[in-house]
Amino acid sequence: MRRHSAIILLLPIIGTLAGLWLGRSEWSDLWPELSRLNLAWRVGQGWLAGFLVFAVLLLLARGGRPTKTGRWRRAVEGVLVATALAPAGLWMTLALPDGVMRKAAPRLWPLHSRRPNIVLIGVDALRADHLGAYGSKAGLTPNLDKFADEATVYEAAYASSPWTLASLGAVFTSLPPSQCIVMKAKGEEPGPYVDRVVLRKGVELLPQRLRRAGYLTAAELTNPFLARERGWAQGFRDFRNEDGWEIKPLITDDSTRAETITRNASQWLQLTHRQPFFLWLHYLDTHAPYDSPDTPAELRERYPRDWDTGRAYYYDEKRKEDALTGPRYEQFCREMYAEEVRYADRWVGELLEELQRVGGYDNSIIVIMSDHGEELFDHGGFEHGHSMHEEVLRVPLLVKWPRGVKADQQISQTVALTDLADTFLELARVPMGEIQGRPLPRRDGEPGVEVFSEGVLYGAEQTALTSDRYKAIYHLPASGPGRFEVYDREADRGERRDLSKTGAARDLRERLRVLTEAVMARRVTGNEEGAPRREVGEEARRKLRSLGYLGD
Repeated sequence: MRRHSAIILLLPIIGTLAGLWLGRSEWSDLWPELSRLNLAWRVGQGWLAGFLVFAVLLLLARGGRPTKTGRWRRAVEGVLVATALAPAGLWMTLALPDGVMRKAAPRLWPLHSRRPNIVLIGVDALRADHLGAYGSKAGLTPNLDKFADEATVYEAAYASSPWTLASLGAVFTSLPPSQCIVMKAKGEEPGPYVDRVVLRKGVELLPQRLRRAGYLTAAELTNPFLARERGWAQGFRDFRNEDGWEIKPLITDDSTRAETITRNASQWLQLTHRQPFFLWLHYLDTHAPYDSPDTPAELRERYPRDWDTGRAYYYDEKRKEDALTGPRYEQFCREMYAEEVRYADRWVGELLEELQRVGGYDNSIIVIMSDHGEELFDHGGFEHGHSMHEEVLRVPLLVKWPRGVKADQQISQTVALTDLADTFLELARVPMGEIQGRPLPRRDGEPGVEVFSEGVLYGAEQTALTSDRYKAIYHLPASGPGRFEVYDREADRGERRDLSKTGAARDLRERLRVLTEAVMARRVTGNEEGAPRREVGEEARRKLRSLGYLGD
């Protein structure tokens, strides 16, 4: 060793300790596995920086004279050398498929650097008409509206079902709800889709495909319908649901509010070095009960203190009191819902800022959407899950494309949320496999799709078929023929004039009837495996095939 070499050897050790300190300071108990990988990455970075400085100084010190070193001095230097070089073992794990540094380090190789990050942000029960980007003048969503300025606004995006598990099940599988969700058998006739509904076993989810293709996958969610116990953790390396799986009063404390979701997701982003990644977030605040912590006190004090918007407080109960209470309660619900929209917008805005701070924003596809809308007495009902009207099935869909992808700012034709999975897979260069959708259109004026919606959460069964011009709603019969509603989407966006007694949309009605019959024949209502089901009749098969809904 040359003069000062022992002192210089301390530099890799100091760098390692600095990396250890930094990694510990960034530790998050919410994401322990990711924190461990981040710690390894910081230690490796610190050692490498120290080692490079050590190497430079050692070269500069080569001109020094050799010194006579005693036995004890050589022993100390030997220990220092071993200690200084030990963290090199971390970098050697890059050669191993499951090595620590390979899992922790960014994916910088050319094959991966061209693939975008995917960020899916869901806001539960968010009505499209409450966003400025969709024409609202209430000023509730400044952050979403700013995001919409650099995104594509899909003006006619429709959900496959009016409630969460069925709608998002279709999004993550590109299958209709009747093929991707199932009721667990309990020895009696299945009831409403609440406690026993799960994702169907054997159906592959979007994150499973992305993870196999090298994506880091994570979810930070609220809503018990999206719990691990219902099958949603498949394909996610990091998965959190703040609610658990039991159906209970929602948003009972701060742990399920938008602020918590944003802060937890921000921690994940700060710890994440690997790209590309798929991050899914789901905010619940705009779901009943509407109780935003940001609601001005003077607004809340306009109404009786015992009023709330929980599920036990249905409109019918207030309507029975007197002629004035019903309309006043309706207004109360609308105003409290609007405050929740404002609150959710605030924290989604914070998340978007964090995405920009951590980098990778430009090379990300970022989607903001809702699983369904919300009925605020538009057609005499409250909440969602029991009707197929515009305010429930039409949802906001904003897509910021990754750098280099060209798209129009507004798309007016009808699109389906189920096409999101196909869009993500196309951009990620992952084979589509059995995905049944198609990528979202990027040019306005292309032909739209017909969106079939099914599966009410409670109440009488209904289905709907939405085209660029018309929507048909089919009320299934208990016996005898069913009943249709038909609306002209161009002339009657509020669905006030039912055209079912005219000749409007006859072909659309027939397609809806055939689709509904096929769905009722194949819907699983018993055990997950081997559930009894009726065969689709040959005539129904022929019609479905002619309509393009069945292959040969």
